[in-house]
Amino acid sequence: MEVRVGGAEIEKALSKPSPFGIDIDVSKYVVEEPSVEEFKALELEESVRRASTRLGFNGIRPSYIQVDQTALYTLLEKRLRGYGVTVIPLRIALEKTDLARRIAWRLVDPRSDKYTALAYLKGGELGYFIYVPPNVKVDIPIYTCLVLKLERRAQLAHNVVYVDEGSEAHVVTGCAVPHGVREGLHVGITEFYVSKGARLTFSMIHAWSPGVHVRPRTAVYVEEGGEYVGYYITYNPLQSIQMYPVTSLQARAKAYSASVIVGLGSGDYDVGAKIVLEGSGASGEVVSRTLGLDESRITARAEIVGRARDSRGHIECLGLLVSEKSSITAHPQIKSENPGSTLSHEAAIGRISREELEYLMSRGFTEDEAKSIIVRGFMKVDVPGLPEVVRRHVDRIVGTISKLAMG
Repeated sequence: MEVRVGGAEIEKALSKPSPFGIDIDVSKYVVEEPSVEEFKALELEESVRRASTRLGFNGIRPSYIQVDQTALYTLLEKRLRGYGVTVIPLRIALEKTDLARRIAWRLVDPRSDKYTALAYLKGGELGYFIYVPPNVKVDIPIYTCLVLKLERRAQLAHNVVYVDEGSEAHVVTGCAVPHGVREGLHVGITEFYVSKGARLTFSMIHAWSPGVHVRPRTAVYVEEGGEYVGYYITYNPLQSIQMYPVTSLQARAKAYSASVIVGLGSGDYDVGAKIVLEGSGASGEVVSRTLGLDESRITARAEIVGRARDSRGHIECLGLLVSEKSSITAHPQIKSENPGSTLSHEAAIGRISREELEYLMSRGFTEDEAKSIIVRGFMKVDVPGLPEVVRRHVDRIVGTISKLAMG
Protein backbone atom coordinates (compact mmCIF):
# COMPACT_ATOMS: atom_id res chain seq x y z
CA MET A 1 0.00 0.00 0.00
CA GLU A 2 1.41 3.36 -0.98
CA VAL A 3 0.39 6.43 1.01
CA ARG A 4 1.50 10.03 0.69
CA VAL A 5 2.51 12.11 3.71
CA GLY A 6 0.09 14.99 4.13
CA GLY A 7 -2.30 13.54 1.55
CA ALA A 8 -5.80 14.94 1.58
CA GLU A 9 -7.36 11.57 2.40
CA ILE A 10 -5.20 11.15 5.50
CA GLU A 11 -5.83 14.70 6.67
CA LYS A 12 -9.54 14.07 6.25
CA ALA A 13 -9.27 10.89 8.35
CA LEU A 14 -8.23 13.02 11.36
CA SER A 15 -11.95 13.55 11.97
CA LYS A 16 -12.97 9.93 11.29
CA PRO A 17 -13.99 7.99 14.43
CA SER A 18 -13.36 4.31 14.92
CA PRO A 19 -16.36 2.06 14.18
CA PHE A 20 -15.96 0.63 17.70
CA GLY A 21 -15.56 2.24 21.10
CA ILE A 22 -16.21 5.77 22.31
CA ASP A 23 -14.99 8.72 20.27
CA ILE A 24 -12.60 11.33 21.67
CA ASP A 25 -11.20 14.67 20.52
CA VAL A 26 -7.54 13.99 19.68
CA SER A 27 -6.82 17.73 19.31
CA LYS A 28 -6.94 18.05 23.11
CA TYR A 29 -3.57 16.32 23.42
CA VAL A 30 -0.17 17.81 22.74
CA VAL A 31 2.14 15.96 20.35
CA GLU A 32 5.77 16.76 21.09
CA GLU A 33 8.49 16.87 18.46
CA PRO A 34 9.68 13.27 17.93
CA SER A 35 13.30 12.49 18.79
CA VAL A 36 15.61 9.47 18.95
CA GLU A 37 18.44 8.99 21.48
CA GLU A 38 20.76 6.22 22.56
CA PHE A 39 20.75 5.44 26.26
CA LYS A 40 22.21 3.27 28.98
CA ALA A 41 19.87 1.41 31.32
CA LEU A 42 21.21 3.21 34.39
CA GLU A 43 20.36 6.59 32.92
CA LEU A 44 16.60 6.11 33.08
CA GLU A 45 14.88 8.59 35.38
CA GLU A 46 12.94 7.44 38.40
CA SER A 47 9.46 8.06 36.94
CA VAL A 48 10.23 5.75 34.01
CA ARG A 49 11.59 3.12 36.35
CA ARG A 50 8.39 3.28 38.40
CA ALA A 51 6.26 2.89 35.28
CA SER A 52 8.20 -0.19 34.15
CA THR A 53 7.89 -1.65 37.65
CA ARG A 54 4.10 -1.43 37.33
CA LEU A 55 4.45 -3.77 34.35
CA GLY A 56 6.45 -6.28 36.36
CA PHE A 57 9.63 -5.38 34.45
CA ASN A 58 11.78 -5.37 37.58
CA GLY A 59 15.36 -6.16 36.63
CA ILE A 60 14.46 -6.49 32.94
CA ARG A 61 16.43 -4.43 30.43
CA PRO A 62 14.30 -3.56 27.41
CA SER A 63 15.99 -3.15 24.04
CA TYR A 64 13.68 -0.24 23.20
CA ILE A 65 11.95 2.32 25.41
CA GLN A 66 9.75 5.15 24.24
CA VAL A 67 9.01 7.95 26.70
CA ASP A 68 6.25 10.18 25.30
CA GLN A 69 7.70 11.15 21.89
CA THR A 70 11.33 10.26 22.59
CA ALA A 71 12.64 6.88 21.46
CA LEU A 72 15.45 5.50 23.62
CA TYR A 73 17.35 2.50 22.38
CA THR A 74 20.48 0.66 23.41
CA LEU A 75 22.87 -1.84 21.95
CA LEU A 76 21.46 -5.32 22.25
CA GLU A 77 22.54 -7.65 24.97
CA LYS A 78 25.41 -9.83 23.82
CA ARG A 79 23.29 -12.96 23.88
CA LEU A 80 20.51 -11.44 21.75
CA ARG A 81 23.01 -9.85 19.39
CA GLY A 82 24.44 -13.29 18.77
CA TYR A 83 21.24 -14.33 17.04
CA GLY A 84 21.60 -11.56 14.49
CA VAL A 85 18.39 -9.91 15.68
CA THR A 86 17.83 -6.23 14.89
CA VAL A 87 15.99 -4.00 17.38
CA ILE A 88 16.12 -0.32 16.46
CA PRO A 89 13.71 2.63 16.29
CA LEU A 90 11.54 2.36 13.18
CA ARG A 91 12.58 5.87 12.24
CA ILE A 92 16.18 4.70 11.87
CA ALA A 93 15.15 1.48 10.13
CA LEU A 94 13.25 3.46 7.49
CA GLU A 95 16.39 5.47 6.80
CA LYS A 96 18.73 2.48 6.61
CA THR A 97 16.87 -0.64 5.44
CA ASP A 98 14.96 -1.46 2.29
CA LEU A 99 12.86 -4.03 4.16
CA ALA A 100 11.42 -1.47 6.58
CA ARG A 101 10.62 0.94 3.76
CA ARG A 102 8.98 -1.85 1.79
CA ILE A 103 6.67 -3.18 4.51
CA ALA A 104 5.81 -0.23 6.77
CA TRP A 105 2.12 0.77 6.53
CA ARG A 106 1.27 -2.21 4.31
CA LEU A 107 -0.97 -3.90 6.88
CA VAL A 108 -2.50 -0.86 8.59
CA ASP A 109 -4.08 1.86 6.46
CA PRO A 110 -3.43 5.31 7.99
CA ARG A 111 -6.77 6.39 6.59
CA SER A 112 -8.62 3.90 8.81
CA ASP A 113 -9.57 6.40 11.52
CA LYS A 114 -8.39 9.52 13.35
CA TYR A 115 -5.91 7.54 15.47
CA THR A 116 -4.05 5.91 12.59
CA ALA A 117 -4.06 9.22 10.72
CA LEU A 118 -2.65 11.07 13.74
CA ALA A 119 0.15 8.51 14.13
CA TYR A 120 1.01 8.68 10.43
CA LEU A 121 1.02 12.47 10.16
CA LYS A 122 2.53 13.46 13.52
CA GLY A 123 4.21 10.39 15.01
CA GLY A 124 7.56 10.84 13.29
CA GLU A 125 7.73 7.03 12.81
CA LEU A 126 8.76 6.45 16.42
CA GLY A 127 8.29 2.90 17.63
CA TYR A 128 10.42 -0.22 17.31
CA PHE A 129 11.56 -2.22 14.32
CA ILE A 130 12.44 -5.85 15.05
CA TYR A 131 13.92 -8.18 12.46
CA VAL A 132 14.71 -11.86 13.08
CA PRO A 133 16.83 -13.46 10.33
CA PRO A 134 15.91 -16.80 8.69
CA ASN A 135 16.09 -20.12 10.54
CA VAL A 136 16.91 -18.62 13.93
CA LYS A 137 15.21 -19.65 17.17
CA VAL A 138 15.51 -16.81 19.66
CA ASP A 139 14.95 -18.49 23.02
CA ILE A 140 15.00 -15.30 25.13
CA PRO A 141 12.18 -12.72 25.07
CA ILE A 142 12.71 -9.38 23.33
CA TYR A 143 11.41 -6.72 25.71
CA THR A 144 10.18 -3.25 24.74
CA CYS A 145 8.54 -0.58 26.88
CA LEU A 146 6.43 2.50 26.08
CA VAL A 147 5.87 5.08 28.84
CA LEU A 148 3.52 8.07 28.78
CA LYS A 149 5.05 10.45 31.33
CA LEU A 150 3.67 13.97 30.80
CA GLU A 151 0.16 15.32 31.28
CA ARG A 152 -2.22 15.77 28.33
CA ARG A 153 0.29 14.37 25.88
CA ALA A 154 -0.31 12.07 22.93
CA GLN A 155 2.17 9.22 22.59
CA LEU A 156 2.28 7.90 19.03
CA ALA A 157 4.17 4.72 18.22
CA HIS A 158 4.49 2.70 15.02
CA ASN A 159 6.02 -0.75 15.51
CA VAL A 160 7.01 -3.24 12.81
CA VAL A 161 8.12 -6.81 13.52
CA TYR A 162 9.36 -9.15 10.79
CA VAL A 163 10.17 -12.79 11.63
CA ASP A 164 11.87 -14.32 8.61
CA GLU A 165 11.35 -17.79 7.19
CA GLY A 166 11.69 -20.71 9.61
CA SER A 167 12.49 -18.54 12.65
CA GLU A 168 10.95 -18.19 16.10
CA ALA A 169 10.80 -15.18 18.42
CA HIS A 170 9.01 -13.94 21.54
CA VAL A 171 8.26 -10.22 21.89
CA VAL A 172 6.96 -8.67 25.12
CA THR A 173 5.75 -5.07 25.09
CA GLY A 174 4.72 -3.16 28.20
CA CYS A 175 2.82 0.15 28.08
CA ALA A 176 2.33 2.25 31.20
CA VAL A 177 2.24 5.62 32.94
CA PRO A 178 3.94 6.54 36.20
CA HIS A 179 1.61 7.10 39.16
CA GLY A 180 0.20 10.62 39.06
CA VAL A 181 -0.38 11.03 35.31
CA ARG A 182 -4.05 11.98 35.05
CA GLU A 183 -4.70 12.59 31.34
CA GLY A 184 -3.19 11.32 28.13
CA LEU A 185 -3.61 9.51 24.82
CA HIS A 186 -1.64 6.48 23.65
CA VAL A 187 -1.85 5.34 20.03
CA GLY A 188 0.16 2.26 19.09
CA ILE A 189 0.27 1.05 15.48
CA THR A 190 1.80 -2.43 15.20
CA GLU A 191 2.39 -4.55 12.10
CA PHE A 192 3.54 -8.16 12.42
CA TYR A 193 4.91 -10.20 9.52
CA VAL A 194 5.37 -13.91 10.19
CA SER A 195 7.10 -15.60 7.27
CA LYS A 196 6.71 -19.11 5.91
CA GLY A 197 7.16 -21.71 8.65
CA ALA A 198 8.03 -19.02 11.24
CA ARG A 199 6.56 -18.56 14.70
CA LEU A 200 5.96 -15.41 16.75
CA THR A 201 4.50 -14.99 20.22
CA PHE A 202 3.59 -11.48 21.30
CA SER A 203 2.57 -10.49 24.82
CA MET A 204 1.27 -7.00 25.54
CA ILE A 205 0.86 -5.80 29.12
CA HIS A 206 -0.91 -2.52 29.90
CA ALA A 207 -0.80 -0.56 33.18
CA TRP A 208 -2.48 2.82 32.68
CA SER A 209 -4.33 5.34 34.88
CA PRO A 210 -7.97 6.52 35.09
CA GLY A 211 -7.60 9.51 32.73
CA VAL A 212 -5.76 7.82 29.84
CA HIS A 213 -7.32 6.88 26.49
CA VAL A 214 -5.64 3.93 24.71
CA ARG A 215 -5.95 3.13 21.00
CA PRO A 216 -3.82 0.17 19.80
CA ARG A 217 -4.09 -0.64 16.10
CA THR A 218 -2.62 -4.04 15.19
CA ALA A 219 -2.50 -6.18 12.05
CA VAL A 220 -0.82 -9.56 11.56
CA TYR A 221 0.06 -11.37 8.33
CA VAL A 222 1.06 -15.04 8.65
CA GLU A 223 2.45 -16.82 5.63
CA GLU A 224 2.10 -20.49 4.74
CA GLY A 225 2.73 -22.80 7.70
CA GLY A 226 3.50 -19.92 10.06
CA GLU A 227 2.09 -19.42 13.54
CA TYR A 228 1.17 -16.36 15.59
CA VAL A 229 0.23 -16.33 19.28
CA GLY A 230 -0.99 -13.05 20.77
CA TYR A 231 -1.68 -12.41 24.44
CA TYR A 232 -3.06 -9.13 25.77
CA ILE A 233 -3.65 -8.17 29.40
CA THR A 234 -4.76 -4.96 31.10
CA TYR A 235 -5.38 -4.75 34.84
CA ASN A 236 -5.21 -1.08 35.84
CA PRO A 237 -7.87 1.65 35.57
CA LEU A 238 -8.07 3.74 32.40
CA GLN A 239 -10.52 6.13 30.78
CA SER A 240 -11.10 4.09 27.64
CA ILE A 241 -9.49 1.53 25.39
CA GLN A 242 -10.46 0.35 21.92
CA MET A 243 -8.51 -2.35 20.13
CA TYR A 244 -9.41 -4.86 17.42
CA PRO A 245 -6.35 -6.59 15.94
CA VAL A 246 -6.84 -8.37 12.64
CA THR A 247 -4.85 -11.49 11.75
CA SER A 248 -4.72 -12.88 8.20
CA LEU A 249 -3.72 -16.54 7.83
CA GLN A 250 -2.45 -18.17 4.66
CA ALA A 251 -2.36 -21.90 3.90
CA ARG A 252 -1.85 -24.12 6.98
CA ALA A 253 -1.07 -21.07 9.14
CA LYS A 254 -2.26 -20.90 12.76
CA ALA A 255 -3.23 -18.13 15.15
CA TYR A 256 -4.23 -18.03 18.80
CA SER A 257 -5.43 -14.72 20.25
CA ALA A 258 -6.06 -14.42 24.00
CA SER A 259 -7.04 -11.41 26.07
CA VAL A 260 -7.52 -10.88 29.79
CA ILE A 261 -9.41 -7.68 30.58
CA VAL A 262 -10.03 -6.35 34.08
CA GLY A 263 -12.54 -3.51 34.06
CA LEU A 264 -11.90 -1.01 36.86
CA GLY A 265 -13.26 2.37 37.90
CA SER A 266 -15.64 3.91 35.36
CA GLY A 267 -13.50 2.92 32.37
CA ASP A 268 -14.85 1.97 28.96
CA TYR A 269 -13.21 -1.18 27.55
CA ASP A 270 -13.91 -2.18 23.95
CA VAL A 271 -11.52 -5.02 23.14
CA GLY A 272 -11.62 -7.80 20.60
CA ALA A 273 -9.84 -9.69 17.85
CA LYS A 274 -10.54 -10.85 14.31
CA ILE A 275 -8.95 -13.75 12.44
CA VAL A 276 -9.39 -14.27 8.71
CA LEU A 277 -8.74 -17.81 7.42
CA GLU A 278 -7.50 -17.00 3.93
CA GLY A 279 -5.65 -20.19 3.06
CA SER A 280 -6.49 -23.87 2.91
CA GLY A 281 -5.89 -25.64 6.21
CA ALA A 282 -5.61 -22.42 8.23
CA SER A 283 -6.86 -22.48 11.82
CA GLY A 284 -7.52 -19.80 14.42
CA GLU A 285 -8.84 -19.38 17.94
CA VAL A 286 -9.96 -16.28 19.86
CA VAL A 287 -10.20 -16.55 23.65
CA SER A 288 -11.21 -13.78 26.03
CA ARG A 289 -11.67 -13.47 29.79
CA THR A 290 -13.33 -10.31 31.10
CA LEU A 291 -13.76 -9.32 34.72
CA GLY A 292 -16.20 -6.52 35.57
CA LEU A 293 -15.37 -4.51 38.69
CA ASP A 294 -16.53 -1.12 40.02
CA GLU A 295 -18.56 0.78 37.38
CA SER A 296 -16.62 -0.40 34.33
CA ARG A 297 -18.23 -1.10 30.96
CA ILE A 298 -16.71 -3.92 28.92
CA THR A 299 -17.45 -4.90 25.33
CA ALA A 300 -15.76 -8.12 24.20
CA ARG A 301 -15.71 -8.62 20.43
CA ALA A 302 -14.49 -11.60 18.46
CA GLU A 303 -14.82 -12.60 14.83
CA ILE A 304 -13.51 -15.40 12.67
CA VAL A 305 -14.04 -15.43 8.91
CA GLY A 306 -13.56 -18.70 7.02
CA ARG A 307 -12.64 -18.16 3.38
CA ALA A 308 -10.84 -21.39 2.54
CA ARG A 309 -11.51 -25.10 2.49
CA ASP A 310 -10.39 -27.24 5.43
CA SER A 311 -10.07 -24.14 7.61
CA ARG A 312 -11.16 -24.18 11.25
CA GLY A 313 -11.94 -21.51 13.80
CA HIS A 314 -13.29 -21.25 17.34
CA ILE A 315 -14.27 -18.38 19.64
CA GLU A 316 -14.56 -18.54 23.44
CA CYS A 317 -15.78 -15.38 25.24
CA LEU A 318 -16.29 -15.68 28.99
CA GLY A 319 -17.18 -12.85 31.35
CA LEU A 320 -17.42 -12.64 35.14
CA LEU A 321 -19.31 -9.80 36.82
CA VAL A 322 -18.06 -9.03 40.31
CA SER A 323 -19.72 -5.63 40.72
CA GLU A 324 -23.44 -4.94 40.34
CA LYS A 325 -22.58 -1.58 38.75
CA SER A 326 -20.37 -3.05 36.02
CA SER A 327 -21.53 -4.39 32.67
CA ILE A 328 -20.13 -6.89 30.15
CA THR A 329 -21.36 -7.35 26.59
CA ALA A 330 -20.05 -10.13 24.33
CA HIS A 331 -20.19 -10.03 20.52
CA PRO A 332 -18.87 -13.34 19.13
CA GLN A 333 -19.29 -13.62 15.37
CA ILE A 334 -18.45 -16.37 12.91
CA LYS A 335 -18.76 -16.03 9.15
CA SER A 336 -18.18 -18.75 6.59
CA GLU A 337 -17.49 -17.90 2.96
CA ASN A 338 -16.48 -21.43 1.99
CA PRO A 339 -18.45 -24.66 2.60
CA GLY A 340 -15.23 -26.36 3.66
CA SER A 341 -14.69 -24.02 6.61
CA THR A 342 -15.74 -25.21 10.09
CA LEU A 343 -16.40 -22.49 12.68
CA SER A 344 -17.82 -22.49 16.20
CA HIS A 345 -18.24 -20.16 19.17
CA GLU A 346 -19.31 -20.08 22.79
CA ALA A 347 -20.02 -17.14 25.08
CA ALA A 348 -21.07 -16.92 28.71
CA ILE A 349 -21.35 -14.14 31.29
CA GLY A 350 -22.05 -14.88 34.94
CA ARG A 351 -21.30 -14.10 38.54
CA ILE A 352 -19.26 -15.82 41.21
CA SER A 353 -21.23 -18.86 42.28
CA ARG A 354 -22.40 -18.87 45.90
CA GLU A 355 -22.05 -22.64 45.91
CA GLU A 356 -18.39 -22.40 44.91
CA LEU A 357 -17.77 -19.80 47.59
CA GLU A 358 -19.43 -21.89 50.27
CA TYR A 359 -17.53 -24.99 49.21
CA LEU A 360 -14.16 -23.23 49.51
CA MET A 361 -15.18 -21.57 52.78
CA SER A 362 -16.08 -25.01 54.15
CA ARG A 363 -12.47 -25.94 53.43
CA GLY A 364 -11.24 -23.21 55.74
CA PHE A 365 -10.84 -20.22 53.39
CA THR A 366 -12.30 -16.83 54.19
CA GLU A 367 -14.86 -15.39 51.76
CA ASP A 368 -12.26 -13.01 50.30
CA GLU A 369 -9.74 -15.82 49.90
CA ALA A 370 -12.35 -18.04 48.24
CA LYS A 371 -13.33 -15.24 45.87
CA SER A 372 -9.68 -14.71 44.98
CA ILE A 373 -9.19 -18.41 44.21
CA ILE A 374 -12.25 -18.47 41.93
CA VAL A 375 -11.17 -15.34 40.06
CA ARG A 376 -7.62 -16.61 39.63
CA GLY A 377 -8.89 -19.84 38.10
CA PHE A 378 -11.28 -17.96 35.80
CA MET A 379 -8.69 -15.47 34.52
CA LYS A 380 -5.93 -17.98 33.92
CA VAL A 381 -5.61 -18.76 30.20
CA ASP A 382 -3.29 -21.50 28.97
CA VAL A 383 -1.57 -19.62 26.15
CA PRO A 384 0.36 -22.10 23.99
CA GLY A 385 4.03 -21.56 23.31
CA LEU A 386 4.85 -18.79 25.80
CA PRO A 387 8.41 -19.11 27.08
CA GLU A 388 8.60 -20.01 30.76
CA VAL A 389 9.96 -16.62 31.82
CA VAL A 390 6.96 -14.88 30.21
CA ARG A 391 4.54 -17.44 31.66
CA ARG A 392 5.84 -16.74 35.17
CA HIS A 393 5.48 -13.01 34.51
CA VAL A 394 1.85 -13.48 33.44
CA ASP A 395 1.10 -15.74 36.42
CA ARG A 396 2.25 -12.98 38.79
CA ILE A 397 -0.10 -10.53 37.10
CA VAL A 398 -3.03 -12.96 37.33
CA GLY A 399 -2.27 -13.22 41.06
CA THR A 400 -2.52 -9.43 41.29
CA ILE A 401 -5.85 -9.54 39.46
CA SER A 402 -7.30 -12.06 41.90
CA LYS A 403 -6.42 -9.71 44.79
CA LEU A 404 -8.15 -6.81 43.01
CA ALA A 405 -11.36 -8.80 42.90
CA MET A 406 -11.42 -8.99 46.71
CA GLY A 407 -11.85 -5.20 46.75
